[in-house]
Amino acid sequence: MSASREKKQRQGDLAQGLTQKQRQELKEQQAAKRKAVLYTVIGVVIAVLVVILLVWHSGIFQRRATALSVGGRNYNVNDVEYYFRSALAEEYYMGYYTGGATFDPSADLHTQYVDEGQTQSYYDYFMEQAISQLTEAAALENAAAEEGFTLSEEDKAAVEESINSTKTSAEENGYPNLESYLRANYSRYMTVSDYRTCVERDTLVNNYKTAYSDKQEVTEEDLETYYQENAASLDSYDYRYIAIDGTAPSTTDEEGNTVEATEEEKQAAMDAAKAKADEFAAAVEAAEDKSTAFGELAPDYVAESSKETYANDPDYSLQTGTVGSSLNSNFSEWLQDDARTAGDVTVIEGTSSYYVVLFLDRYRNEDPTVDIRHILIKAELTQEDDPATEDVDESTVPTQEALDAAKAEAERLLSEWESGDKTAESFGALAEANSDDTGSSSNGGLYEQVSRGDMFDAFDAWIFDESRQAGDTTLVENPQSGQQGWHVIYFQDWNNPVWKITSDSSIRSQRLSDWVTSLTDGLEAVQGSGAKYVGE
Repeated sequence: MSASREKKQRQGDLAQGLTQKQRQELKEQQAAKRKAVLYTVIGVVIAVLVVILLVWHSGIFQRRATALSVGGRNYNVNDVEYYFRSALAEEYYMGYYTGGATFDPSADLHTQYVDEGQTQSYYDYFMEQAISQLTEAAALENAAAEEGFTLSEEDKAAVEESINSTKTSAEENGYPNLESYLRANYSRYMTVSDYRTCVERDTLVNNYKTAYSDKQEVTEEDLETYYQENAASLDSYDYRYIAIDGTAPSTTDEEGNTVEATEEEKQAAMDAAKAKADEFAAAVEAAEDKSTAFGELAPDYVAESSKETYANDPDYSLQTGTVGSSLNSNFSEWLQDDARTAGDVTVIEGTSSYYVVLFLDRYRNEDPTVDIRHILIKAELTQEDDPATEDVDESTVPTQEALDAAKAEAERLLSEWESGDKTAESFGALAEANSDDTGSSSNGGLYEQVSRGDMFDAFDAWIFDESRQAGDTTLVENPQSGQQGWHVIYFQDWNNPVWKITSDSSIRSQRLSDWVTSLTDGLEAVQGSGAKYVGE
């Protein structure tokens, strides 16, 4: 007999010797043991499921899932989300500042459409842009790796500065930490680590593109050839124009509700604006000095809210030195027509107004630009607004004492610089430590390729004086509201005229675009399982 059979036999013999009560107790003990084992197994399973659910809700599985594969690189949910949200933010704010957002970012983007025909949802639109951005990033990351191009110490410092700036925004907006801010602005899966990776990638590819552009050789022959092919957008234009409003006003019903104008009322308002524009154009045409007449007659034809402005400044309608690429799209084509001659006048229909335009001149602007450094010392505002003076807000106007103090500080800084090695670098160090101009202080107060008219009159007059030489310095008072104070200015050098700078930039940009296209050509972007979590 086998050992197992002997064991069972002994158990059977033992059971045979038990009383009925003992047999029942034995059964109950065996059942309890089986239940204990079962409950233990169930408990372990439940514990495992709880852990799985906790991990799932933490987003670990989702954010690690591959959302896009391109160029041999896998990008997770947060990589795609970074560009998805960037595209969304750009579209939203562009719409906001140009007449109102065209979609609601808090609503389902799948059910909001880019076009009236509803052929593409905003979700697909932003995803399309994110995929395009990451396809380019993958190509550039691969090329940079092959070339050995990496982030410099300066680039790494810039990344840290960017992340610290985001931390500051989080604090200012009441978020307990950076991660909660990132999850609110990107997605619930975003982490500080993934955000850093995205910022580093963005910095790398952008700097790699800049490095490629910078090393391009652009000759004088290249510039001249580009100019001849693009003269209309590179030339400068002098002209006058006014807009005659053709908007039909809304009304209010008996209950105080706004009633929009009917189509007939809108057309009647535009017809009236057209008649007014034609009348103004005819008056200018008939004048011996058309430019002067335009400035003098303009106040009679512009909107009531603008009459005083035009009356106080007869040259308010005058535009000088406007580069062709920056012309108002409503009448740029008319101004750029090669048939234009000085004194031509036209009336052009806009969306809700009519423009009257007087052509004065077109030319290739050979005036040089300049590179300068400056330190702005703002006068301290110490006054409170006096409610008795409705036309003046004293809280925005510094006292003479404050202006004198600002000048004294500017003089002290100039004297400090003059007592040193008197270099552009030492001036830049002073600017970084003392300037109130946040737009240039971190860059040593440097502004490059400044065009005539970019600065206020006194500043402009000094830097564009023909006698100006590298290393010249001066003090200039700034009278502009919100900027009242004194500038310490350092003239660094003369630079190319605007048309050359624009041509050079355009040539480099085209070469860069062609290069990136060659890198991305043939790359296929494949969405992975994680793509469904993007834009949640």
